[in-house]
Amino acid sequence: MSLFQIRHATTYTFSAPASLGPHTLYLRPRADHRMKLNASRLSLSPPADVVWRNDLYGNSVAIARFEGQTQKLEIISELDVETFPRSESQRRRLLEIGEMFYSPHELHVLFPFTDIDPETRAAVLGWIGRSDGPADKSPYERLLECAARIRHEFDYRPRYEPGVQTPQETLRLHSGTCRDFAELMIACARSLGFAGRFVTGYVFTPNAAPGSSSPHAWAETYIPAVGWIELDATNGLVDDGDLIPIASASQGTDLTPISGTFEGMGVASSMHIEVDVWKTA
Repeated sequence: MSLFQIRHATTYTFSAPASLGPHTLYLRPRADHRMKLNASRLSLSPPADVVWRNDLYGNSVAIARFEGQTQKLEIISELDVETFPRSESQRRRLLEIGEMFYSPHELHVLFPFTDIDPETRAAVLGWIGRSDGPADKSPYERLLECAARIRHEFDYRPRYEPGVQTPQETLRLHSGTCRDFAELMIACARSLGFAGRFVTGYVFTPNAAPGSSSPHAWAETYIPAVGWIELDATNGLVDDGDLIPIASASQGTDLTPISGTFEGMGVASSMHIEVDVWKTA
């Protein structure tokens, strides 16, 4: 078990008074046997009317509606959470007694998470096939190998513009951000016949400077015997307690921590993000 405190502050500054449209916020995690949410605080300036709902994936989403005009929007989310990671030996025990492959019902339910276009699958399988390791690996070992190869073969390069590279672009550039590596890992899982989904959240980084962390992204893959397994190819983490998931979806374009609009004649905007993740126990 690990205890964390998280503070995620996003500030938008406008060059002139602007009217804010509705904003969608993925900032509150779902609780399950792997994570307990002890406290959640959301602060908005200017104040807003906030209504919570669940999206089609079951994620918690806040819809914020503002009135009047402003030259500054500040959104602060503070979380207290506990994580309960599984060990590799626990995953191995589940694999020994459970099923590895999907039933017809599971294939039907998981279709949005297994669907992959032929061109992407061919490109990813070509990369997987260039592995120097033994060819007789189990499907689970192949998934772990893909995550390890992404971490060691690709360069992490921050990119601040929105959007996600396609797996083919990441393979061609041999570089990307955490969200690009998550999309590539998802494509690897689907190319090997498993479900994959995109996760947004946070990761604890020891000795990080105050405010220097950022929202993080990784992949999860579904194995019937084990359930959803976290595969963070950026940091080489598997089902790790230092990963704090907030929301998941079939693809990264479905998840943006904060999204919204503003209106104003000739108004320009800038954004500043500060994220702190503290491990308290």
